[in-house]
Order: sequence, then C-alpha cells, then structure tokens
Amino acid sequence: MLIILTLVGGLLILVYGADRFVHGALGTAKYLGISPLLCGILIVGLATSLPEALVSASAAIQGSPLLGVANALGSNIANIGLVLGVTLLASTKPLACPPMGRDLALMLVSMLVVCFFLIDLNLGLEDGVFLLISLVVVLLFMIYQGQADADDGFVSGKEGYPKPTIFFPFVNLCLGLIALIGGSKLLVLGAIDLARLWEISEAVIGLTIVAVGTSLPELAASLASVIKGKSDMAIGNIIGSNIFNSLGVLAMPALLSPNFFMPPDILYRDVICMVLISTILIVILLTRRANSFLTRSNGFVLTFVFVCYQFLLFTGI
Repeated sequence: MLIILTLVGGLLILVYGADRFVHGALGTAKYLGISPLLCGILIVGLATSLPEALVSASAAIQGSPLLGVANALGSNIANIGLVLGVTLLASTKPLACPPMGRDLALMLVSMLVVCFFLIDLNLGLEDGVFLLISLVVVLLFMIYQGQADADDGFVSGKEGYPKPTIFFPFVNLCLGLIALIGGSKLLVLGAIDLARLWEISEAVIGLTIVAVGTSLPELAASLASVIKGKSDMAIGNIIGSNIFNSLGVLAMPALLSPNFFMPPDILYRDVICMVLISTILIVILLTRRANSFLTRSNGFVLTFVFVCYQFLLFTGI
C-alpha cells in the first residue's frame, strides 16, 4: 500500500509540476521577449536537465566519473527516443513545429564535439573547460539570435499587448521545477521498491526504471507543452536538453575527476546510438514539407530505436 501511495503521489506531483512549470516558462518567455521554441531550448530544456547535471557532478566527486559520462549519453538517447517518441505517440493530433535548422545544427555540432572528445576514451581537465566554454558560447548565440526571431505576440511591451511581469511566472517556474524533480524522485523510489518486491534484478532496475525516471521531467514538460498547444516548446525542450547534456553534463566528470579511461562500449555502442538516433530526428525534421507536422509514425520510429538500444544493454551486445 505504501508503494502504491508513493507511485500515485509522485505521479500527481509530476503532473502538477509540469503544468506549473510550462505555465511559468510561457510567462517568462513573454517577459523576456523570446519565442516558445527558444523558451523550450533555453529555459525548459536546461532546467529539466539539472537532475542529470547534479547526478554527473555527484558521481564524479564520489569517484565514479564513468557514471556521469553514461548519464549524459543515456539522457540524450532517452530524450529523443523515449521523451519525444512517447510524446508523439500519446498526442491526439500531429505536432506542428517551426523551422529550426540553426538549432538542429547546434545540436548536431554538440554531438560531434562529444564524439571528438570521447574518441580516445579519456576525458581530461582541458576537455571539460572547452566543453563548458562551448556551452556558454552556444547559449549566448541562441539568446542573441532568439531576440531577433521572437514572436510578435511574445515580445514584451509590443503595442497592443499588456506588458507582462516576471514575478508570478518565475514563482511558477521554480515551484514547477521543484515539483518535477520531487515527483520524479518519488516515482523512481516507488518503482524501485515495487521491482524489488517482484524480485527484479538490480541491473534491470538501473537500466529501465532509473533511466526512465531521470527523463521524467523532460517527458512531463513535453506532454504539458503539447496539451497547452505549444508543440514548438516540446521540440525545443529536447534540443535544449541534448545540447546541455552534451556540453554541460559531460563537462562535470571531466572537470571534477579528470583523466579517467572508459571502456570501448561507451564509444562503439552508446556514442554511436546517440549519433544514430539524433541523425534520425534531424532527418525527420529537415525532410518535412512546409507547414507539415510530426506524426505518430515518426514517434514509433524514435521509440523503436530506443527499445532496440535497451535490448543491446540487456543482452550485453
């Protein structure tokens, strides 16, 4: 009964947090004068990636930097295959999203930077510094470009639109983020207890329940964005999270526990799968016709790749 209450409580908190967080993000976007897409990349994407950053930093400090690397790579794969895939499958209608070639290019470049630094299966202090500087440069570039591309209806102080305030959106943003992290934690704890009760192995728990649990903030935020009719924010959430994971989260183990070596599986299995599923997403988005949509069939493809990756993990291939 306690496990069920934990699961239900975590789910309710997660739903509430997603609603508050997206509501606060939209208000913040209006105040800052940025589009919902850029809001999804900068605010929603970065904020929902904070748990991954904290996990990677903590793991590195405790002498397990490899866990931080696996966390960054696995989160990128889960964001596309699980979060976006499930969002598309669960949506009652196709999702429209604006042109985003520049943002996709930044995500692809960040992935290639990851490949470059992991090619020798070692991360040094200088690698971490470069990754962190690259993240700052990318964020500043996005902010600069986003101001020029902002939606008229979202620009603060435009004639015909009341000037928004930042206090209540900021409160909603903070409360929503706390609820997202807390609800995810409760769900993961309840799921782990349930799995142990059913005598499921620790390895299976780590590869399934915990992996999905760390992606729940992104999933909840994306679903809430779609429900509110802001599908571009949901897509931006995925792009922003992956850029932050590639440059920011991966920098944590390099900065806090540098010069460690990784097993070849990290490169030949995890990095390749991350690049593959990212390339599939980029091809899907770039080959859409003008004013076209993302459909459930696209979601099925992404989810299928994610399931295949989980199969590789389970079988140890």
